[in-house]
Order: sequence, then C-alpha cells, then structure tokens
Amino acid sequence: MRNSLSRLCLAALVLAALHCSSGTGPGGGGGGGGNSGLTAKIDGAAWEADPISIAANAMAGIPGGLLIHGSQTTGGVTRSINIALQNIRGTGTYALGVGPSVYGGIASEGEGSGGGGNANVWLTPLNGVSGTLTINTLGAGRIVGSFEFTGDADNNNSVGGTRTITQGVFDLPFTGNIVPVPANVGSKISADLNGVPYNAWDAFGELTVFTGGAGVDVNSTSSENAVFITLVGVTAPGTYALSNVSPEKFILVGLNGGNASTCCWGLNAGGDVGSVIVTSLTPDRVQGTFSGTLQPQPGKPASAPLTITNGVFDIGIQ
Repeated sequence: MRNSLSRLCLAALVLAALHCSSGTGPGGGGGGGGNSGLTAKIDGAAWEADPISIAANAMAGIPGGLLIHGSQTTGGVTRSINIALQNIRGTGTYALGVGPSVYGGIASEGEGSGGGGNANVWLTPLNGVSGTLTINTLGAGRIVGSFEFTGDADNNNSVGGTRTITQGVFDLPFTGNIVPVPANVGSKISADLNGVPYNAWDAFGELTVFTGGAGVDVNSTSSENAVFITLVGVTAPGTYALSNVSPEKFILVGLNGGNASTCCWGLNAGGDVGSVIVTSLTPDRVQGTFSGTLQPQPGKPASAPLTITNGVFDIGIQ
C-alpha cells in the first residue's frame, strides 16, 4: 500500500531544502572563463551565482534526490535560486512543480537584503507544469544541464506576484552519492485535456482485487485537475476499450467541487469512448498510453465532453 507518511516526510525535506537559501554556502566553482557555473535570467534580468555560494549535491535519505543552489548579492540584495529533485535515475528532462512521488521536483527563487537569507520566496506551484530541468551530464563528480520555471509568491511573501526564470544553465562539481531509486518508486502521468496540458504532481498505482477480478488502479492529481484510471480484470499488457460493463474499464477526470473546466467526466457517465493501452505490467510498475472522449457526469459543473489526447503513464506500484 501507499506509504502516505513517508511521502509527507519527503515533501517536508524537499521544502526545507528550498527555503534554506543564504548568501553564502558550500564552495563549488564551476565552468571556466569566469563563469560561476550557474546562470539564468530572473524576469529577463541576467543573474549569475557567486562562486562561493554554489552547491550541487546529493540529498541524504531521498531516493534519487539532489539539490542545486546558488546566490548572487548585488547592491545589498541577495537573490537565490534553489532546485530540489527526487527519483532521479540519470540524465533526462524532469518536471518542476511536482511532489515526491513523481520524477522531478520543485524550485524557488528568493530575495532578501544582504547575505543573511531570503525574506521573500517564489516557489513552483504544485501544478506539474510550472517548469522543467534537463540533466545532460550526471557522473564523474559533475552535473551539467539547463532549467526554467515560474514561481508563485509563498505564504510569507510580502511582495507577491510571480518570478519567471529563463535560460537557466548549470555546469558544476557534484558531491555525494545519490540514493538508489527502488523499482516501484517514481511516477509520471501526462495528457492533453481538451488541449490543455496535464502533468500530475502526485501519482501512484495499485494492484487491486475488484468485485470483477484483479486489476490496476492509477491515481493522479495536480492543483488544477485529477486523472484516475481503473482497469478491472487487467493482469497483462494489452489494449483495453473503455467499458461500463463488468469487468469495467474507465477513466475519471475532475476535482471534487471544481468548475466547468475541472469537473467532472467519465466514471461510466454514459457514452464514454476510448482506450487504455498497457505496454508493461509488473509487480513494481505499470506503463502505457490512454486517449478518449468522456461525457460529463450528471449534476456536475461540466456540460460538454472532454477529449483526452497524448495520454502517457509510467506509474510505480505501491
């Protein structure tokens, strides 16, 4: 079963790492030619981390966890960028604005007076689509890649608004050993919902015995929406058409209490068409694709069908 307490603890560790910004930190250095090794644009203005402030290291106790941090102090104002990732198995592109069950992590930009820390923080919202980080090199004591994200003001921010980070680049020494990621840890599910990108910030799967037989449950959510896939009687790869006849196969989309753009479709509302293609199913993981057109549920805000395209899932079984 899913260990919710463990996930909450991991989330707390990641958030703590992001909010421990300061004007100085472990030495790091970076690329040559005077470049600190960590640069970006903050709302279009050039930013370059002071070499003494840079850290790029593994995060103890978090599978696939790593942290990148740097600060720049100019004119008495310190601006810091922090990125914390989990479930990283190697190079690739990872989402920012996701929780500890998903491949990726969260990022922040902080601002404060002097070198004593950041009074105001802008944090990637948990919508699954607030940014990306690409790792091109990870090994032999070095990490190289790029990033971009948009952060929202956190609860203690006295300035408000957002911060947009673009053209982020890092080429840094990397310290520590990344904790291995278990085979059933780390998930991803994404799709276009009526053309709007959906990428879950939290996702997990379960092998369950339903009334109609053994099967698979996929659960996912973001701050904007939620996608659930239930496949009764499915124990092997294959193509499964949506059906409200036992053994049922259905997709449910929507947040409880949402508006017409977020609630609610499917769950055998009647007239749903589409399919789920399971490409791999093991005790640790289920992978595949999905698409279809779901009808709105009676009594819910949505009144028009929802079209799902480009659905992809890679889900750890808990």
